Amino acid sequence: MPTPSSPIRQYGLRERRADSRMACEGTASMDILSPKPRRGVPIHVINTGPASLKLSVPFFVSPGSLVRIHMTESHANAEVRYCTREGSDYYVGVRVEEVIANPGALAE
Repeated sequence: MPTPSSPIRQYGLRERRADSRMACEGTASMDILSPKPRRGVPIHVINTGPASLKLSVPFFVSPGSLVRIHMTESHANAEVRYCTREGSDYYVGVRVEEVIANPGALAE
């Protein structure tokens, strides 16, 4: 039987994350750094956690890929943890390793 410390996700699967997630809606771009470099991939941010993001991307991205996510005021270096397909959409979960402010973002 579920308890408050063992939340159940949709479809009855046990949630394994220790961190809470916040819904988020925004657009950004992503550079895939390795293993197959690609620049300027358009992405949508679906939700965020303290050190993670769930992204909607236009194609499959291999788990273990290193990526850089470009946002308005910063960019984040991250590692792809999973990529799933739901219909025609691909969802990528990334673990953020580092967030760096863009030059001039703090000047205001």
